Amino acid sequence: MTAISETSLLLQAQRASKIFAMLWQQGGISTEPAADVFAAIPLLQNGLLQPISDNEYSDTPIAYTLTAPLLTAFSTLSQLGEWQLALLGLNPSYRAHWLCLAATRCREAGSMRDPQMLIKIISQLGNVSAWVLEALEDTSVNPQLCAGPLSDLEHELIGHSLHDNAALPALLRILKASYQLHSFAQRGAHEADSTLTSLPPIDPSAKALDKNWCAKRLLALPYSLSNQTRPHASWILTERGPSSDTPSHLTLFTQQPWLFLLSLLVFVQDAWAAEQRDSLLLTLSSNQNAFSPTEISVVVQGIDGDEVNVGNLAAFLLALLNNLNISLYPKIPDTYDLNRALAPLIANLLSHQIWQFKEGGRNEAGLYSINPVFSDACYSLPLAPIFGYRSARLQQAMKQTARDIRAAKLINIQGSGL
Repeated sequence: MTAISETSLLLQAQRASKIFAMLWQQGGISTEPAADVFAAIPLLQNGLLQPISDNEYSDTPIAYTLTAPLLTAFSTLSQLGEWQLALLGLNPSYRAHWLCLAATRCREAGSMRDPQMLIKIISQLGNVSAWVLEALEDTSVNPQLCAGPLSDLEHELIGHSLHDNAALPALLRILKASYQLHSFAQRGAHEADSTLTSLPPIDPSAKALDKNWCAKRLLALPYSLSNQTRPHASWILTERGPSSDTPSHLTLFTQQPWLFLLSLLVFVQDAWAAEQRDSLLLTLSSNQNAFSPTEISVVVQGIDGDEVNVGNLAAFLLALLNNLNISLYPKIPDTYDLNRALAPLIANLLSHQIWQFKEGGRNEAGLYSINPVFSDACYSLPLAPIFGYRSARLQQAMKQTARDIRAAKLINIQGSGL
């Protein structure tokens, strides 16, 4: 490789990596920077970036947002810099030297008396071993440990070059993430239509509350978990901040998507109970503060009164969002962190008289439910359409998620013989 081509490769990679950082910070990028990364890494167009169009009737993208595979890849890596390098690894010119480094590490480990190091490397590589084997079998290349054309960029992004001894774990993680993304994109490339259907931008009006919660949309985590990012409010469901100290319900729900979701949950709970079929209980153990709950339990009660605990509120919401095909941005949280982030939202709902809490008896769990004031409002204008036919899809998803988890729990209980 000539010095000119190496310089060109580095400059292109530097430009792409900066765009990737912006993509992660905002959750999306406009079409102009997207064109630059598509030129460097065409595979990103195969289902890895979600197009956003001008409106629901247009297929002309104005932006692209992250998708579940890219978010999953981010969660497997230790820092943003590794994710940026993993995306660069979708270009064979960028990853070629990294594969040579991995091949050299395998040769070194294979020459040791103790095979455990080689076994460990192969185990960490997983399916990427196929790429590394190709590098080992390529007689035109002599794999060796040396700085590559992207060495300066590697040091800038993760603090060391990937040929350094200390960088071996990062090298293996980056290659594995690249391989998984590459495999996903390759499958998309072989489908008849690998282009994702464009989504309309977020409509800030109350009339579009339900439409904004469409499949493939991103939902930003509560602020306490996503304060290092700046989600683009036109592309991602995210907190916009209250416009006044006492906003109307519609203003509150359009500005705070998590509050809308949790408000709809207690509405469904109330409506479901009125059907006198299954019902949903939101319980809190007696040793917790209702305004700052550590963990709310979700219980599905059958028509015969039998109760099945289907897990905590965070786990239930994660399952619900998965069923809705809505991904959390910027990462998939563990249930402990999400439950903690939900606590101030519960306090907000209680203070706005949307939720209410009833203390349990001695050693009995307390119950969250819809506040009667808010319940009446849901059946009157202007909330009636929002909590009626417009959110029917979301309401049905909540019920189905509860039923599915309950059924799975019952199968496990019966299978264990309890």
